[in-house]
Amino acid sequence: MAGHILRRAAAMAVVLLIVLTLVFFLMRMAPGSPAYLIVGADASEAEIAHVERELGLHEPLLVQYLTELGRLLTGDLGDSIFTGDPVAHELLLRLPITLELTLVSLVFWIPLALLAGRLAAARRDTPVDAGVRMLANLSIAIPSFWLGALLILLFGLYLPGVLPSSGWVGLAEDPLGHLRSLVLPALVLGLGTFGVTAGTLRVSMLESVRTDYVRFGHAMGLSERRINHSLAFRNSLLPTTAVVGQLVGVMLSGSVLIENLFNLPGMGRLLVDAIRRQDYPLAVGATLALAVFFLLANLIVDILYAALNPRVRQKFAGA
Repeated sequence: MAGHILRRAAAMAVVLLIVLTLVFFLMRMAPGSPAYLIVGADASEAEIAHVERELGLHEPLLVQYLTELGRLLTGDLGDSIFTGDPVAHELLLRLPITLELTLVSLVFWIPLALLAGRLAAARRDTPVDAGVRMLANLSIAIPSFWLGALLILLFGLYLPGVLPSSGWVGLAEDPLGHLRSLVLPALVLGLGTFGVTAGTLRVSMLESVRTDYVRFGHAMGLSERRINHSLAFRNSLLPTTAVVGQLVGVMLSGSVLIENLFNLPGMGRLLVDAIRRQDYPLAVGATLALAVFFLLANLIVDILYAALNPRVRQKFAGA
């Protein structure tokens, strides 16, 4: 197990290096320069050149890249070009909002998806099964930005006061208002998660019905309900857990759209603002932070899968 974790950690380092390289060069290839935004459109070329020298933008791209890489290896994310605040400080302010949004969405949608998938498998080829499959397909097919815009229109124009259509309320400021401000973004962010999780669990349970241990349960005279719960459902949780872990990373990346749509001051909003203003250190830091949490979510799922699956544990033990 330790060797597997070390190999995954090495692979994560390579992925982060690729992410850093792509973000660094793509940001530099974009037209314009942050120096123009700092000094204004009426500034002279000498003033712009002076600001670029202060920011180190006059150096060749390769030199800038190596400098950035060396600073990151020491744990220094740099300072924001426009605010002057450390990037790490900006991330610590925004990251809890994104993580809370993702967590609330998971807590709401995953239990519903497990219940729906289990019910569909137990009622195979019935109207209940057809209804669950239809809902799952719809939840995957509906674009999140379209649904979000529709909910903003509905609660902002036709149902004002029921739920806030956008904006953020701090937990210390108003706990109830804080939770209400998360309802619509969490619903939109995790909708696709419901369909994928329910569909995965349904298929896994139907496949489990044809396994030897389920046949043995029938031969022992166990009730259908006990077989579905103790045998099929529990064993189907393994592949479903792996899928949910992948979806956590997808939701973290999807928060970029949802936070900007609902005006939430999280990591996604921070990243878009940094790219728009060409705040290079902040854009790199925000992208790397999202990538790290995406990779950590997958690593945790791998560890849990190995801990829950005896065959995988034996494989690692033999290795």
